Amino acid sequence: MEIIGSLIIAICQSILFYGKQIGISMIIFTLISTGIIWLILYKKNKVVNKKAILFMIPIILLSSTYFIFANRMFYFLNLLAIAALTILMFIIATNKKNYFKEYIYNSLKVISRTMNKIVFSVKLTNRTVKKTAIKMKGKSNIDKELVKKVISSLFIVMIVVGIIIALLASADSIFAGIFTNFGNLFTNIKIVNMNNFIFRLLIVVAVYFLTLSLILAFQKKEVINSSKNKAISQDKFTVKMLLIVLNIVYLVFCYIQINSLFIKMNSAGTFNYAEYARSGFFQLMIVSFINFILILISNRNNEARDRLLKILNLFLILFTIIIVLSSMYRMYMYETEYGFTYLRVFVYIILATELLVFIPTIIYVFNAKFDLLKWGTLIGICVYVSINFMNLENIIIDKNLKRESSKVDIDYDYICQIASADSYDNLEDLESNILTKTGINLDNLKPLNDNTKIDIDLYEALIDILDSKIRILSEVKELHWQEFNISQYKIIKKYDDIPNEISKLNLIIIKLDSSINSLSQTENTTTTKNCIYDEMVNYTEGYVVYQVDHVMGDAVWQIEKTTDAGENYSLISQIEVTTPSKIEFFENGLGFLMLPDNIYCGKADLLITNDSGKTFKKIEFPKGEFSLSDPEGKEWNECYDYFTLPTRESNGELVVLCSGGYDGGYNNGKTRAKYVSKDNGRTWNFVSEVLKQEGL
Repeated sequence: MEIIGSLIIAICQSILFYGKQIGISMIIFTLISTGIIWLILYKKNKVVNKKAILFMIPIILLSSTYFIFANRMFYFLNLLAIAALTILMFIIATNKKNYFKEYIYNSLKVISRTMNKIVFSVKLTNRTVKKTAIKMKGKSNIDKELVKKVISSLFIVMIVVGIIIALLASADSIFAGIFTNFGNLFTNIKIVNMNNFIFRLLIVVAVYFLTLSLILAFQKKEVINSSKNKAISQDKFTVKMLLIVLNIVYLVFCYIQINSLFIKMNSAGTFNYAEYARSGFFQLMIVSFINFILILISNRNNEARDRLLKILNLFLILFTIIIVLSSMYRMYMYETEYGFTYLRVFVYIILATELLVFIPTIIYVFNAKFDLLKWGTLIGICVYVSINFMNLENIIIDKNLKRESSKVDIDYDYICQIASADSYDNLEDLESNILTKTGINLDNLKPLNDNTKIDIDLYEALIDILDSKIRILSEVKELHWQEFNISQYKIIKKYDDIPNEISKLNLIIIKLDSSINSLSQTENTTTTKNCIYDEMVNYTEGYVVYQVDHVMGDAVWQIEKTTDAGENYSLISQIEVTTPSKIEFFENGLGFLMLPDNIYCGKADLLITNDSGKTFKKIEFPKGEFSLSDPEGKEWNECYDYFTLPTRESNGELVVLCSGGYDGGYNNGKTRAKYVSKDNGRTWNFVSEVLKQEGL
């Protein structure tokens, strides 16, 4: 039974895993392998503790992570955890109820015992095969003469049929093609394929013998010595003195912590966060672990549990809790300033787990027979399984992007790195978060300028995200059924045409790169020219306006245009303007120039161009009607004569607001005249007189 079961497991391992990524195959293999081993042990009457089957819950949950998620954070660690839990489960199943430390000890011992059983497994297999062959030989009454006749007949038939097939093939080319393809089965066998087959076969053999050795090792029961080791005596007086001194030291330390760290939180702003947090966290963590060991030592071989030891242990637990909370707060200050990372998240998880373990520790102090290691291990297993189903990457990304009060810049390189860890959902969440936070529109990219650094970081972060999305989408096409998981199935369902989606992402990356390159060109040119205006109005069309000369309130502007997403700029024209002038361009060569009459901005005309700035024409706006203000006998054109640059509304209309001057002018600047154009500035209509709050 052991041999057949080991052979089935080895073959399943080869089918499910060889040359494949781990996906749904892990949970299938886990169920098959554990089921076979459990059945063998049960049939051999080796299962004495059926409650051990409860360990299948964390084993199945950890196995299912390969089926549910595509993230590789716990990829290799879960393999070790599944193997360790499986061995522990069968050790508990094949041994009577005892202290958990004995199960741990036997789990470690079964590994070495498995290695020692490999030679025996080979001998057992060889002996079983020989016995089977002897039985088959004894049962068979084969007529040797009959066998010779059959072999000779087959030889003659093969020769005759071969000659006939050769003749028929020469007579019909279609018929010949059938046997040509049949012959290719042999001629196309390559050395590489043969080597691959041999290597795969060797792996199957190795897994077979390893599994057989493990099953045999589980069947050998160990004599568990549950008695206490009386040879190790415990000097209670020394232990008490140690605990008293340590409690006094911790009392002083905890007083300082509460006074300086928790109460005087406001003074933390004067600290160096990095040095303060790093210099204390690991030391405090080690101290808390030492305290756990002291609690175990002080209670070992002390069935009586005298009152003083209990009190000292309780105080030690209390001080350790304060130390853990202090360590957590130090890490909180550090991550608040510098952001979340995997290590800092695990710091919180370890400390929180430590706080949970204090609950069974307190019970252990009062109950000598309480199995502290058992409950501590169960808490650790539950925490580990839980973090497998937490989206740690999403938590880290969200916390970092929301860290607005910190003076330290957001590390977008790190955020993109963890989001790119084979998790498509995290990539989309990060992309959406950045686009929402910054207002970047991938369908209508705005140009970069040299006024802010964060734009470059965000653009480069988006490029990294899109690159990772392309990589993951490319891998989806090559997946086998063994590698299937839900995350990648969702990608397939979302995109009907993955190659087309990859092409779109590549196009966006090119445009992002072009936008960054345009910033580099602008930075190079602005060393000799004063940049007045720089904007990409769509993916390919953009404008740059430089002030190349100025004197006494007048200036000369140079207009340049690009039609290849900033790769090259060509000179359009040079125009003379007053220095307070402003300019704005839209698509297809449309642009507007706000031209004040002088540096005092008493009046301003609005000019339009339809040829990218080669020529400008003054717009003649119609008169309007006063409704919100008193003209005091003045004409319309005397009240509203300062026209601003237009804005584009969501419905495509252009809107211009006119006032009485830059410094307020008519009606103390309380009102504006609103004009609208529905034909890209060719004609303008007066809408109404509006209050200033509705203006620009």
